[in-house]
Amino acid sequence: MNKPSFLALGAVACAALLAGCGSGGDDAVDTTPVATTEFTQSGEWKFVLPASGTSVCYDLEAKAAVADCSGAKWDLKVKSGGMTATLWTNGGTSGTGTGGAFGGPFDHTWAELQAWKNGTTDPTSGAIPATVFLADSAASVFTGKNDIQSAAFEYGVTGASSDHSLYPNFRVFLVTTDSAQASAVGTATSPVYALQVIGYYGSAGTPPSSTGSTSGIVTFRYVDRNGGAPLTATVDARAGWVYYDLKTNTVSSATGTWQIAFNRYNVKLNGGESGTGTVAGFVGKTPAGFYNADGTLVVSKFSATTNVADTLADLTAADIAVPARASAWSKDSLSSALNPAYTGTYPAALDYGWYKYYPTADTTLGVVQHQIKAQPDRAALIRTGEGTGYARFQLASIDYADPAVATSAQTWTIKYDLQPSK
Repeated sequence: MNKPSFLALGAVACAALLAGCGSGGDDAVDTTPVATTEFTQSGEWKFVLPASGTSVCYDLEAKAAVADCSGAKWDLKVKSGGMTATLWTNGGTSGTGTGGAFGGPFDHTWAELQAWKNGTTDPTSGAIPATVFLADSAASVFTGKNDIQSAAFEYGVTGASSDHSLYPNFRVFLVTTDSAQASAVGTATSPVYALQVIGYYGSAGTPPSSTGSTSGIVTFRYVDRNGGAPLTATVDARAGWVYYDLKTNTVSSATGTWQIAFNRYNVKLNGGESGTGTVAGFVGKTPAGFYNADGTLVVSKFSATTNVADTLADLTAADIAVPARASAWSKDSLSSALNPAYTGTYPAALDYGWYKYYPTADTTLGVVQHQIKAQPDRAALIRTGEGTGYARFQLASIDYADPAVATSAQTWTIKYDLQPSK
């Protein structure tokens, strides 16, 4: 197993958890580890995998299931896919707690984590920053592959140790309100917008202003591709999700009409896993000059003071890429460090980290076609939902009610050691 670097993950987490790396210094990230005790309790969570789409949650300290997966008390969630399942923490998009995960099943072994005395001190490297425990998050067309996982911003582009700013790349995103249609123009009732995020700093107030140095004040502009002039809006996204109705150019609410929402530099759309709507996105264009051919940043371009004006024409450019079919629209999904991408090639066994899926029978292992088999040597380290406890855990076993039938009921057993909440 490859042990994750907490130094590398810390840079990601700085933005992923708080996105508070502002030039004004108003959101400095606290990387001081929580005062620790030790792993002093052990437990076992055994449950029957529920019907597809149903979740079960567990409070590791109380050693009890939390029926409705509500509140900050539960620590680990298992969501059934019918014959498989995914694991989640109580934090970010998955719950109201402050939980998170440091790496996943491909990053830690159960034997390795047995050497840890507590959840905040690596026995080899020493104290780890709190920011390496990543909360579950939404993945959308605005999710990128850079260190802050953003397709709309870059972090600290100058490379200076004092540069903790976020810089917009003025990329043009298409946002459809009807992802069942391939049209990138839309209609009066189902518009398609071209949208650019053009700022991350401003001044708080009613309304907030794009002028100032406070981070988390997001400015964006957009245009209805079926006709209309570009509109610009600024929202105060420092303290949670701000929902926006592009049709009326006004701030809305989670229960109101909205197409896009901002939480600091994070962005989600009202569709897929993020909402009940049919909103989805597509990357239309990256303005020229921001990136070299090899993908590295052009520092002078990101630092230019005329970028807002220089990239306005890109919002309505004729060469904006459009989806070839409706399925090309990107709908929001959810992600967690506990659910890495599988490895392997069908029809060989596929490794999902916690378990392997067998498309064909393997008599030497005693599995029939389409069964999954637990890998108890894999493990993960999580922060609990209340934010001050830690746990290491393994998927100890998956037992079938009828070992000869892949569709029979599965009983999962998760074993863990706990550093209790204070």
